Amino acid sequence: MLACLYNSLMFSMLISVLLFQNTWLEMRINIGCVFFTLVFFLFIIQVFNRNLRKICGTFSFAVFSFIASYMGIYFILGIDRLKIIPASIIRDGIMQNNIPFAYINYAMIAITFAGLSAVFFTRKK
Repeated sequence: MLACLYNSLMFSMLISVLLFQNTWLEMRINIGCVFFTLVFFLFIIQVFNRNLRKICGTFSFAVFSFIASYMGIYFILGIDRLKIIPASIIRDGIMQNNIPFAYINYAMIAITFAGLSAVFFTRKK
């Protein structure tokens, strides 16, 4: 279950960054709310689909989702915008525009590696 949540988080950020690239859509919809909605729906889909849970619930798929998501975001945004856009999406989603991007980036890094570690230590042997 934890791996499903982690994978949902990773792929939701990738999809949100893709949606953020569409200026028309980004100006009309809060992409941060879309991010958290995607996390919820992707998690529900993975949990209730037994075949998908077998694939997505593994540590190797969690590593794949980490690498695929961050490489995709890197290729879409580049190194300069990588420091701002994902933090902006999260900040808009929690509706706290006074939090600096650096704090959100630190929290995202911590959650990413803590989640990957938790998936590693809770895997079935």
